[in-house]
Amino acid sequence: MTGGWTGAASGSGPSPSPPTGERTPTPHWGFNADPAYLPHYHDAARGHRDFVAHIDDGLEDYLRGYLFWLEQRREPRDGEALPLLQG
Repeated sequence: MTGGWTGAASGSGPSPSPPTGERTPTPHWGFNADPAYLPHYHDAARGHRDFVAHIDDGLEDYLRGYLFWLEQRREPRDGEALPLLQG
């Protein structure tokens, strides 16, 4: 087997694998310059920006609240201290 993972688990034959050491666009993966796909790429980029914004502002509070729930088995009351995240 050459060229990397073939993904033939479903019996449908080998799947294309990315070339090693080169950047060749293929219709099966990677960049496709067809304008019909631009809305999809723009939607994906918007989703990535939203996810990064969630990680930057909001994820820590959510995780601290979830840790509280795991430890106490209840929602925290207003003003109640939440556990600190340890990195």
